Amino acid sequence: MKMTRRSWLQTIWGNDEQEIYFFGLQILVHAFGEDMLRARLAEVISDPDGALEDTEAKRRYIKRVVGLLLDQEAYWSQAFWDYKSGRAEAEAEFESWAAELSANTATESEEMDGAVDGAYRLSNKKDYVAVTIILNLSEPFPPAEINNETLYWQSGTIGKLVRGLLLINPEAIMADGVFIIPGNNEDGLSEADLLTGGWSYLRVLT
Repeated sequence: MKMTRRSWLQTIWGNDEQEIYFFGLQILVHAFGEDMLRARLAEVISDPDGALEDTEAKRRYIKRVVGLLLDQEAYWSQAFWDYKSGRAEAEAEFESWAAELSANTATESEEMDGAVDGAYRLSNKKDYVAVTIILNLSEPFPPAEINNETLYWQSGTIGKLVRGLLLINPEAIMADGVFIIPGNNEDGLSEADLLTGGWSYLRVLT
């Protein structure tokens, strides 16, 4: 089993008064059953640069992840994102997303072949892949400071959020993770899975 979730964590939280900002983004990519997309995502997310506490290595890693997501921008189907400020709320949100994503990734990564595990999957079609990025930052993330809720779920807004990741100072990253669900490079999610597997929070992009 290849673990494709990645954490290049720098878990030095600083002093108790330090402000922390959480940003989380999940994008559902319509892969049309294309195995190469999952393999490419797995390759990028497992890049050793992601585990290094080196500014330039982190910058290269972010550019690779963002580059691959933007390459698939025409196939973004649904998304969800959130932005929190305040130390306690940001830390709690990060831990909540990380725990749930880790659990889901482990579950899905058991399903490696055409045999469908009826406890978790309704179909062995492989049409969608979910990519999630979570960050705790020591400085604000301006692209996420959107007050007009009508803009939240527009494709253009999601594109700006993804491109905005390239502007993050890697030294401001206090904790982070990148996840693929399903958690391997040979599987995918079907429309039936999305309708019944706890994905109702995702918003269709307009």
